[in-house]
Amino acid sequence: MNISKYILIIAIVLPIMLFACKKADNPAETIDKEEENKPDYSGLLFSDIYEVTVRNGGNSEKINVFVSKCPEYNLGFKNMIENDQYPLTIFSGRSINWCQLALSGTIDVEVKILNKSKVPSSNQIRILPSRHGVSATLSGENIKFTLNKPGQYSVEIGNDGYKNGLIIFADPPETDIPDISSGSYKVLKNAGKADVTSLNTSLNGIYFKSGVHDIGVFKVPAHIKNIYFEKGSWVYGSIIMDGCSGVKIFGRGILSSGKLNYRESHCIEAINQSNNITINGIVIADPKYFAVRLIGSNNNVSWTKVIGGWVYNCDGIAAYEGSFVTNCFIWANDDAIKVFRNNITWSDCVVWQLNNGGVIQMAWGGSNSENVKISRVDILRAEWNKPGFNRGIINCVGNRYKEPGKTGIQKDWLVEDIVTENPVPVVFNISPDEYSPNHIENLTLKNWNVTMVMGTVFKNTINGNDPNVFFDGFVFDNVIFNGQKLTSTNWLDITGTITTRLNEPFFK
Repeated sequence: MNISKYILIIAIVLPIMLFACKKADNPAETIDKEEENKPDYSGLLFSDIYEVTVRNGGNSEKINVFVSKCPEYNLGFKNMIENDQYPLTIFSGRSINWCQLALSGTIDVEVKILNKSKVPSSNQIRILPSRHGVSATLSGENIKFTLNKPGQYSVEIGNDGYKNGLIIFADPPETDIPDISSGSYKVLKNAGKADVTSLNTSLNGIYFKSGVHDIGVFKVPAHIKNIYFEKGSWVYGSIIMDGCSGVKIFGRGILSSGKLNYRESHCIEAINQSNNITINGIVIADPKYFAVRLIGSNNNVSWTKVIGGWVYNCDGIAAYEGSFVTNCFIWANDDAIKVFRNNITWSDCVVWQLNNGGVIQMAWGGSNSENVKISRVDILRAEWNKPGFNRGIINCVGNRYKEPGKTGIQKDWLVEDIVTENPVPVVFNISPDEYSPNHIENLTLKNWNVTMVMGTVFKNTINGNDPNVFFDGFVFDNVIFNGQKLTSTNWLDITGTITTRLNEPFFK
């Protein structure tokens, strides 16, 4: 081969090699396998108000911040009814922004305000609940704070920042991620309704991979006992257990009722002797009805977060006989904590109450509930703007539907360590409907620190509705109301409580 041919080959090959090397060295032109594997979140609503970054040592990660916006009232749209107009009118233009992260050890959190027109200009930053003692610093549009304990945290900016608020769900690390190599799970990626029907009876679990799924109203087959939401999964639909016991719904993903019609389905429901249901770790977003309704017995609900229910009938969590509910966050526009059966324990929950419903609802429909313990509930806000039969931090409605023959008794209740982070319109509304007798015996309120806006149309009430049987055994144990400890001589004056058929309470 002569020299001219060598020169020609070099002249052709060398630029090609140099170009290839240049492309390989250019990050913008390199195919990133990690990017390729990221789930497709198109169609989901992300916050344009907040950006959240988490730092742990030398590691830094931006967290997806989702947003739930108050819908516009449109009669008939998704089965909206006339009753939906009022809440959607008073909350018009508002949103709630939220994100979910894992917390192990200590992390630094930075919140960047992206849209100052949606957030008040204020140097007053609170990280609630206050019992965690988290303080924040503000520099320009950046809010910084440190978290060292799992929980649900509200970033409160000024007096009105809550109208486009930010909630951070800091979950403990997962300890029960399923092993899908066993073949007992059906692993689903971007699943539709057809993917969760006719499930092989050899399977006992469903595994939703990260990404968006749409399963509609899913009725769990009897052989399916585990439903896992992988971190990064967003599942549209609802989960119904009808005659199915021992089902576990868990993980760090999101179950959203955003595509369902109003009151079409409870987000998670267990009926007809569906007992021993476990719910752990997931977020329930944009409920169109109850978030969790477990009317069987011996259930366990933990680290479950409810966010974005805007209309009436968006109740929080109901878990019946022998159930435990702990470390949950409840955003509700109807009753948040529903306690209608015996031997129920609630603890370490955070509540944001909207315009309707009671924070702690003792009874509906003549229900009976004995041996109930509710501990450590932090109430971020209660946004009642007009009196009603079902308003109050603790509320008893009784036989509201006037069902013949239904009487109720609430006996041996302990409600302790209750905090209102912002003043509420009303605290006590224990006034069951007059239709049928409702008795309350041995109700202890212990270690309360609550604030109420006085001098409004709202009134505290404790009214027995049986002329023959007085409410009895009420105990106020270290109840601080508007900064003053209640005693037998001052409690009626301080609280303005209206009472009938109430035996004299005992004070500690």
